[in-house]
Amino acid sequence: MHHKLWLITLSSLWGVCIMLGTYYGVPWLKDWLKRREEAYDRTLNQHLLLDINPKIAVMFSIILVLLGGTFGFGATENLVGIGLGALSGLLLPTLLLKYLNAQRNEKLEAQLIDGITVLASGMRAGLNLGQSFELLVKNTQGPIHQEFGQLIREYQMGLDLTHAMHNAANRIKLQNYRLLFSALEMHRQRGGDTAQSLDRIADSVREIQRLEGKLDALTSKGRSQAWMMAVMPVVFLFMMLSIDNESTMLLFTEPVGRILLLVAAGMVGMAFLWIRKIMAVDI
Repeated sequence: MHHKLWLITLSSLWGVCIMLGTYYGVPWLKDWLKRREEAYDRTLNQHLLLDINPKIAVMFSIILVLLGGTFGFGATENLVGIGLGALSGLLLPTLLLKYLNAQRNEKLEAQLIDGITVLASGMRAGLNLGQSFELLVKNTQGPIHQEFGQLIREYQMGLDLTHAMHNAANRIKLQNYRLLFSALEMHRQRGGDTAQSLDRIADSVREIQRLEGKLDALTSKGRSQAWMMAVMPVVFLFMMLSIDNESTMLLFTEPVGRILLLVAAGMVGMAFLWIRKIMAVDI
């Protein structure tokens, strides 16, 4: 009798948990999927200018989470492994997008001086600003071709050139491009020798890039030491697994060992971020 009563109570509690999880979890999941879709649309289509359906990107993220959880369970056969694997699958698309964005920004910075030179040449040849932008698009490739091509398309569709430059500056989000567009906007309002101003902007950007390159060279040792500090514990752990597998596996199987691993990972992560923050010198 007591056993049946306990089963009924347990079943009721389980049913209540399922109902509460469905009631509160489904709206939260829909909201999360909507926010991820908006984030992918903003990053892939509006910033990176890639023609990728954000819904497909969200589905790919979900598949990665499921695969990561499955791999984590297969490797550890416990809930910790499932959680770590699912978290890895969740973070992987974000890290990949950040990497692609950083690579694209580097190319945009490298192409800026040549782009300003093309604009200045067009202005000296008697072209207006819109025609100079078209000249830049025709004579360049890569990210700067995409960005100014998008600017020209917005302008040809009836958007004011100033607003199109504002959209480009907000989309690129690089200080040197904001400087360029702000200077062009001022010359459109006040007049003056735009070609000469573009030459001065090119000289300023060239000097800024030279200083940034010098700073990167001076701080490269500190950044490499941060990566070395983050990687060496993992290398040391694999070495210990190969030397004394049975004793080292206690870190993964015993509760105290897992706590120690989490504490160590947290301390290494904080130290890594701290060093990277110190080395991130901005001009």
